Amino acid sequence: MLTCTRLAILFLFSIVLPACGPSSDVESEVAELEKKNNQAPAKTPNDTPPAPPLTKAPGPVTNDVRAEIILLVPDVRVPMHEFQRNGLAMLVGRQAGYMLTTKDAAGSSAQQIEQFRQAIAAKPAAIIVEPIDPPALAALIVEAQTAGVIVIGLDKRMLKEGCASIVYSDQRLLGRMAADTVIEALKRKATEESQPEVKGRVVQLRGAADDHDSAEMAEGFSEGLRTQPGVILVHDTPADWSAEAATQRTAEAFRLQKNFDVIYAHNDAIAVGAAKAAEAAGQRESIFIIGTDGISGQKKGMELVREGEIDATIVRPALVDLALQIVVKLRADKTFKPEPAYEIQPVAVVPKNVEQSLRVGTYKLPRL
Repeated sequence: MLTCTRLAILFLFSIVLPACGPSSDVESEVAELEKKNNQAPAKTPNDTPPAPPLTKAPGPVTNDVRAEIILLVPDVRVPMHEFQRNGLAMLVGRQAGYMLTTKDAAGSSAQQIEQFRQAIAAKPAAIIVEPIDPPALAALIVEAQTAGVIVIGLDKRMLKEGCASIVYSDQRLLGRMAADTVIEALKRKATEESQPEVKGRVVQLRGAADDHDSAEMAEGFSEGLRTQPGVILVHDTPADWSAEAATQRTAEAFRLQKNFDVIYAHNDAIAVGAAKAAEAAGQRESIFIIGTDGISGQKKGMELVREGEIDATIVRPALVDLALQIVVKLRADKTFKPEPAYEIQPVAVVPKNVEQSLRVGTYKLPRL
């Protein structure tokens, strides 16, 4: 168990991943909306245009004829999916000549397949899809492209499924970056205490047991931990993307493991739930808690780091901003040929760089 306080661990950071320049408009736009409303964007029923309401771009629009973009979301109960939906709604609302419809599959591959069929029948300008089961959509992607519908995928697994382009962030890299952040803290701790070996007992709280992104993050995290034999994963359990479930799972970990040094959570809400259980167990100050997503806005990831509610987060880039740019450019410039894939890199945010990250952004979008 760590013998110094959590605060001491945080001051030991001297090597962190710096902010990478201006971040996607999605972060700043949604943060601005949340501050105005003093609450998170409201959820919307399945198969209806998402909140916030779409607004027309400035200037006259003859007959209000707008090209439709359809976003297929795997499950808006997952905060990152909800964030991307709301961000794209705002961005499309400010893009002259376009409107947005979203369809939430609520975690069901069969439902997403049917929603894709309905989307093709609607003859939109574009379909942007974050898939639950990419191979299951392959034939529909070809059908959509044949019908002249632009299809943009939001998953690395869609590279060979016939999309016009894909935009992705490597979830395994995200997990590896979390491991690097954890190990860096434990290395500095060992140096400060003149310990010959880097040691640490780690708990991992996944999203859902059958979620692909969560599995990829876990694999990357395990790869990173294996570089330090003294840092071991002692407890690994799903928390169903829920803060309440995370509190329960962390309490169970305390009963089974008695003590540990690090909690890695697959989103920031889970991290907050874990922190609540650690506080109740009287061990919060000795445990380093790292979340995932790093969404900006009130009571979201980066602000949680700034306020000390969690100790670090790995920013999981939003993908919809670049996806929209590709759609608009494809329709405006017939000579434009997008790359088969665009990767957006995650970024680690810790107390040392959180103010800079909030001020100037984190990740950069590739240039088209």
